[in-house]
Amino acid sequence: METKVAAALPAKFENYKSPGSAIARFVSRRTFKSAVLWAFIFAIYMASKSVGYAKAYPTVSSRIGFTKSLGNNVGLNAILGTPHSLVSIAGYTAWNVFGIISLIGAVWGLLIATKYFRGEEEKGRSELLLTGQTTQKNAALNILGGLGSCWLILLAVTALLFAVIGKIHTLNFTVSGSLFFALASVSSIALFISVGAFTSQLMPTRTRASTIAVAFFGLSFLIRAMADTTSSHWLLNLTPLGWIEKLQPLSGSQPIWLLPIIGLILIFCILTVWLAGNRDLGSSTFADHDSAKAKTWLLNTPLAAAIRLTRAASLTWLLVIFIFGFFYGLITKSAIKALDSRTFNHGLTKIEHTSHINLGELFLGIVFFMLMVLIMAYVASAMTKVREDEAEGYVDNLLVRKVSRLNWLAGRVGIIVVVVGLSSLTTSVAVWLGTINQGLGFSFHTLWLAGLNAVIPALLAIGICVFCYGFFPRRTALVAYGIIAWSFLIDIVSSGINLNHYIMDTSVLSHISFAPATAPRWGTALNLIGVGVVLAILGAWRFNRRDLASE
Repeated sequence: METKVAAALPAKFENYKSPGSAIARFVSRRTFKSAVLWAFIFAIYMASKSVGYAKAYPTVSSRIGFTKSLGNNVGLNAILGTPHSLVSIAGYTAWNVFGIISLIGAVWGLLIATKYFRGEEEKGRSELLLTGQTTQKNAALNILGGLGSCWLILLAVTALLFAVIGKIHTLNFTVSGSLFFALASVSSIALFISVGAFTSQLMPTRTRASTIAVAFFGLSFLIRAMADTTSSHWLLNLTPLGWIEKLQPLSGSQPIWLLPIIGLILIFCILTVWLAGNRDLGSSTFADHDSAKAKTWLLNTPLAAAIRLTRAASLTWLLVIFIFGFFYGLITKSAIKALDSRTFNHGLTKIEHTSHINLGELFLGIVFFMLMVLIMAYVASAMTKVREDEAEGYVDNLLVRKVSRLNWLAGRVGIIVVVVGLSSLTTSVAVWLGTINQGLGFSFHTLWLAGLNAVIPALLAIGICVFCYGFFPRRTALVAYGIIAWSFLIDIVSSGINLNHYIMDTSVLSHISFAPATAPRWGTALNLIGVGVVLAILGAWRFNRRDLASE
């Protein structure tokens, strides 16, 4: 019997003939589903915008007046970039779809890179892998290889879907144009994967690495926005997002700009591997000090400790929200001048399902809508951190003392609610300060009501996240970010395709009015808050009764 077991052991391990690439295969398997999912999301977005535009404006003459004012929209140019050949369906698709995918893909790329580089090392899982036949340098190469294969899968699926969509008779994009469009759209993902990998070698925690990577993204976006909203178009040559914009897929493609993008990716990857090979496990270029003077303030109670631990992230989110609101407040008057067109207003009615309204209020409605998504992103980030504290065992240190589960959870959720409330005031003040000297006549009361309206989706999201945290703790992050992704996807798809109202109702954002363009629906808002409160109570009840769930 013992002989048979011993003889069977070698066969069991014959499947692992390449231990040197085990980490790469592991990362590739873990990221495969998300890569395919994002490819389908990108394709759905492309189809909704391109087909919707083709149906609304089937002839060139019907597009001329609309695109004339649309191309001068300062606010949209800051987000999407400078448009080219908007009269053509290909040009409009490239401008509208390409800009959004590049920004969303960049954020996803840097987050997934910091997760598998610094995140896995911070949680101690990399130590188990490094006990095998590999080194820090080889492990870094493996992770880059795994993420690279993930990107190639994303590119392949996206290219296939874009090519199929491009052959729709109302679009008629060339196959080569669709393929280059796919490559250009996902190039930001590859670039910011390399950025996230590099910053993961600089900082000792994933949070700090992500912060530096996001700061690099923000700076790149700010320079690109300045180039697209001023006469200083040469600034596009100085920022990676500017290089990506200058690829101009579907409308005068310039593949030559792939060269600096590829060059920067190679530089970041080489630095990543070199830094990883010259440091110890758990260390970083800018490491924490081995010792520090004790600072015991705000450590007397679990709530005070939570405030201390989350204060930096909370203040950062509030600062980002303020800067965003203030920036778009400053350009409101310029945007109104660009939007001052009957043709534009009629076109917006057809595409965005809005009626004839004041153009200034319409623009600010778009701004507050984007702030809704930004505040929901804070909720997702904060609830994910609550779950991580439990998964990592940090909560155990509190619950073994005279601290009840409900008090701990109520404190953490209470902090999130307070920050969301402050976000409402922050958005209103920021936009008001940006518009105050422009003579636009927007009262602070109007903007304050719009700010209150903007936090309703976030309050409902809190309830949904707490409910999931109580019943399905390991799915908290997925649900938290899934709410945003699904709601945003339904909203943008519905602008080009008439969706069934039952599907529309699944989007949190579809229940919120476009304030200040339209009056807030306070009755609906109270109902949504009520649903959120009920879900939060049920989630807290379940959390109080279930076992703590580790990673």
